[in-house]
Amino acid sequence: MRSQFLLFLLCVSSVAAWAEDDLLFSDADFLASSDQANTDFSGYDGFLEDIPVVVTPSKIPQPRVDVSSTLSVLDGEFIRRVNVQYVEDLLQFVPGFSVAPYHASSQIVASYHGTQLDQYRRIQVLINGRSVYSVGLARVEWATLPISIEDVARVEVNRGPNAASYGINSFFAVVNIITRSPLETLGNSVTSYVGSQGDYRLYGQHSGLNKDWSYRASASTTNIDGFDVDVYGEDRHDGHGATMGNVFLQQETSDSRFDLDIGASHLKANIDPSTYEDESATGSYDTNDPLRIVDREYIKVGFSQQTSTHHELRLQYYYDYSDANEFHNAFLNKDFYNVMFGGSETEHVNASYEVDLIETRHDIELQSTWQAADQLRVISALGYRWEKAESEHYLSGIARDEVFRLSSNLEYRADQHWVLNTGAMLEHSELSGTFLSPKFGMTYRLSEQDSLRFNVSKAVRTPDLSDQHFRWHYVLSNGESSTVTYADEGEEEEKITSYELGYYHYWPTSGLSLDIKLYHDEVDDMVLSSKVFSALSGTDAVIEEGVTEDVIIDGIELELDWRSRSGAITRFTYAYQDTQTDNSRLERATTPIMTSLFSSIPLSDNWSVQGYYWYGKELGGRDYQLVNSWLAYRHSFGLYSKATFGAGVEARLDNNALVSRHNILEKDAYTYVFASLTF
Repeated sequence: MRSQFLLFLLCVSSVAAWAEDDLLFSDADFLASSDQANTDFSGYDGFLEDIPVVVTPSKIPQPRVDVSSTLSVLDGEFIRRVNVQYVEDLLQFVPGFSVAPYHASSQIVASYHGTQLDQYRRIQVLINGRSVYSVGLARVEWATLPISIEDVARVEVNRGPNAASYGINSFFAVVNIITRSPLETLGNSVTSYVGSQGDYRLYGQHSGLNKDWSYRASASTTNIDGFDVDVYGEDRHDGHGATMGNVFLQQETSDSRFDLDIGASHLKANIDPSTYEDESATGSYDTNDPLRIVDREYIKVGFSQQTSTHHELRLQYYYDYSDANEFHNAFLNKDFYNVMFGGSETEHVNASYEVDLIETRHDIELQSTWQAADQLRVISALGYRWEKAESEHYLSGIARDEVFRLSSNLEYRADQHWVLNTGAMLEHSELSGTFLSPKFGMTYRLSEQDSLRFNVSKAVRTPDLSDQHFRWHYVLSNGESSTVTYADEGEEEEKITSYELGYYHYWPTSGLSLDIKLYHDEVDDMVLSSKVFSALSGTDAVIEEGVTEDVIIDGIELELDWRSRSGAITRFTYAYQDTQTDNSRLERATTPIMTSLFSSIPLSDNWSVQGYYWYGKELGGRDYQLVNSWLAYRHSFGLYSKATFGAGVEARLDNNALVSRHNILEKDAYTYVFASLTF
């Protein structure tokens, strides 16, 4: 059924482009209204106009100069200009973020403040208010998310804990991805990208309008060739391909709004063969080239009603489902087999096994936005979430959790200078217990364009379903089962208290904005190590829980964004992080210095040149430098139709493997071409 759904989307869609955004030369960015607060940003966030309005920190639309949290905004103009192919790659232009694959090209790790290389579990990621944080193994699987970058209107990143608004696991940061309204993308568009290393991508969309109803159907297909060799010079086997599609339907009247968002994706990823070695002999877990297949789907429905001039209600429900399977053929040494599976074989054993994981989430929330007075606005929400993970490999069955939550955030303007932003969320998890996550922020407006801010917040990261219910074992195709590594009491929650000071200034006449953040994070019981299968002696064994440590992180972050009247864009970010620890694993997983620079310069009415640079010091223990530059040509056909063509080169400026020592590309540079058509 999922494959038929995707095929339908591919048939009704044309194959993509930048739709109604002016790809390279526009002087305004018409923002989408399809975020979780049902906020119409049009008229607020002009290219060289008023102070930008944001919604993520408190779910209340606020001029950015009033916000007490630290926020990065990647708007539609920047997204079209920067020309990256995947949503997660946008985060490398946010201070403190690194984006890189670790085990394989399909397993992208986007992290803020580092602390973990292989699976990152300390940021909350939302798409139109829908959490995509996975249930079973607590991570964000970027390659399986049914979203195309061409459908994205803006990305708001709350750089700091915000569990008061978004709940458990909004630990280091909240990434809020807001898609475009179909009204922005009316018509058809197609886009393509091909790289000399073997990567390619196609996207297409069709949008339409009928009275007060509008819709968009979009689809994309991707192929990533992966890395070339590992540290031993052996060929890698980590490429992947993905297909995804979305349908977005909305109806807007003068006092209400309805939206329906449906999406699905299919990922087929290669996995590097694994090996094991014991004291007496060597065997191989994989005699084939193993595959990982993931099918994912979601449905989100929202309805908002303006009950009065000062009050709005919004009801939202979403469902998210993921079915992941890995398929392995194994050659098992007889001694290893006899110990692990209780056999008595005298010959080595050839067998197959599967790694399975099904994850399901249902979430419903009722939200009230109330302007109680001219100086006071309050947003409150009541929510319920039901989660289930099913896996024979990890859980020997099924694990479930239910979470009830109640939150309230308010903005109070004491006078023309002082703005109070505060709130809290109370959550009860049937699995982990009850937690209160407060925040308190004060903003002092120096003028209409600049402000000083202070914010303190608390958050927790609770163990996932697998952490609490591990019954980890291997089941062969003949039905034989290995010994079991199991969780005894499970992990405790991680806790963070974050303090930050910041300064924001916006110069509207020159299109220049500056943001500076100083922060001090105190993290208690941070889990620093991965779990290890320990039932290797012929009997079931308790899992070796992760090593925990209290960690202090201090740092400074800077963000500069300039939009000139000539149409040029420049964005610069810098982050310095001091992680106070003696743990070598944690040190290797943090990056003390990161910086990025992007610039887009029009050369004429049709030609433009763009480029960016990214540097990470000791990312995975190795310095990493990347430069990317391209030339683009755009031609308009009448009022609405246009075509864009371009070519570029991306190059590594270091000779290091990327994060993992096995992530090696034989060539330091590759070329690519891209094209788009809107009609």
